[in-house]
Amino acid sequence: MRPPLLLTVISSGVLAAANSLPRGVSPEDANLYLSSTETFTCITHPSITIPISRVNDDYCDCPDGSDEPGTSACANLPPQSLGIPGFYCDNAGHTPSFLPLSRVNDGVCDYDLCCDGSDEYLNVSDSKCENRCGEIGAAARKMAERRRKHRSRGMKGKEALLKKAVVMRREIEENIARVKTQIEGQEVKVGRLKEALKETEKSEREKIVVNPKPGRKVDVVVQVVRERVEELRGLLRKVLEQRDEAERKLAIAEGILKAFREEYNPNFNDEGVKRAVRAWEEYLAGGNAAREKNEDEERDLKEVVENPGINWEELAGPEEEENAASAIYQLEQYLPESARKWIHEKLEDLRQILVDNGVLSPLKTDDVNESPAVAKARTALNSAESDLSTSRNKLRDLENDLTGDYYTADVFRPLKGTCVDREFGEYRYEYCFLDNASQISLKDSGRTSLGGFSRFETRDETSRNAAAGVFASGWEEEHHEPLSGLVLVHERGQQCWNGPQRSAAVQLYCSAENELRSVVEAEKCVYKFEVGTPAVCEVYPEGKKKTEKNDGHVEL
Repeated sequence: MRPPLLLTVISSGVLAAANSLPRGVSPEDANLYLSSTETFTCITHPSITIPISRVNDDYCDCPDGSDEPGTSACANLPPQSLGIPGFYCDNAGHTPSFLPLSRVNDGVCDYDLCCDGSDEYLNVSDSKCENRCGEIGAAARKMAERRRKHRSRGMKGKEALLKKAVVMRREIEENIARVKTQIEGQEVKVGRLKEALKETEKSEREKIVVNPKPGRKVDVVVQVVRERVEELRGLLRKVLEQRDEAERKLAIAEGILKAFREEYNPNFNDEGVKRAVRAWEEYLAGGNAAREKNEDEERDLKEVVENPGINWEELAGPEEEENAASAIYQLEQYLPESARKWIHEKLEDLRQILVDNGVLSPLKTDDVNESPAVAKARTALNSAESDLSTSRNKLRDLENDLTGDYYTADVFRPLKGTCVDREFGEYRYEYCFLDNASQISLKDSGRTSLGGFSRFETRDETSRNAAAGVFASGWEEEHHEPLSGLVLVHERGQQCWNGPQRSAAVQLYCSAENELRSVVEAEKCVYKFEVGTPAVCEVYPEGKKKTEKNDGHVEL
């Protein structure tokens, strides 16, 4: 059905003249509408041609809506099928833009996109949309200048980060080279100290410490041992004499008790005598009576006392330091077989005396008894091995740091560990770049981990954005830099009660300073941070600057 005659007249009046540009058409598309004075060809359906008079007649003739750029007749078509971007608002004094066809002549002044009011040319519902492009354009230019300066500062901050990242990478590479050289030297040192320890242990194992007195070392040792053996022989002789005297007295006492047992009158009612007799019988029953001496044992003890069986001069022999201590440690072999067990403990005491007095080094080198020389060599080796282990750990950390992901050109390397925080409600939120995100209670200062840095992601995020043309009352206060799309993902935070581990997605936007703009709990225990940083500021394309047009338009 064709539109009413009045609307047709109005639509025809829109053309004004044969060569005028139809309402709602941008200058860039003018050739599509002025190529013929008689007909119009649908833009995406060139097989369909209609009379030029049917353009903007408030009736949708083309499947792509291109014949109605200045009306809402084709607003019901699917957006993907439209051949035109919408209703073109010239917005003289401000930025041109396109308005959705459904908002043309809807009785609402759409100053966000059409500040000149051209979209409400029919004054539906007596709506009079004044041209406010001068006011809004001036505010837009002011904010654009502020944003340009802000981003300029942000870019300077980013350039500083990039320069610092280059210096930091170079320093890490230099440190890696230095630590590698250091490790090579330490490995050589450790190898050398290991050999030195082996040599020291070998030399100390049977080493005899030099005695300040003149004479050969082995002579000194032999003399000490000889004196100690003679002392032990004297003690043994004295012990044997004491034993013989004790056995003699014991035999006399046993004889007296035996005669008493045999001669006492059992009918005599004397309890003391009876107790003595019973005690004697129990003594005999326990096998405590004197026994005959072991002749072989007595012979061996007598031989030890009278003749040690050691040729001290032969034992000293020629000076051979390596064998001298061995002779001392094997001294028991020179004693009679029957006396070795008895004298073994005495010789062990002797050895310890010699060790304690610095005459002998221990027979075995261990943590308790090793000589000062071995202890010093072992300490030096342990210290060198500890230094080597520390250097290897440092090299591993440096190499991991060098190959770590700090995004393009290592721009986030200088920011690692840098923190920003801000209070929201009952909490203070803290974010540390490439480290941790935290929630801190203002009541008890309790800290809850929202996750550690995991990876970078690029997302198509939107935010409160001061798009060109949004300049209603209070627009400056509501203005926010758009999100860059770069997100720092933080995971494995503190377990949420009856829920998952906490996590945070840190969405970044350009800012001259590092700052925390907002925090929201998008889902249970899943947080979204908006953080500003110079690291995501972008350089304007070369030559892309604000230019004033002769017609008063401003291109930003």
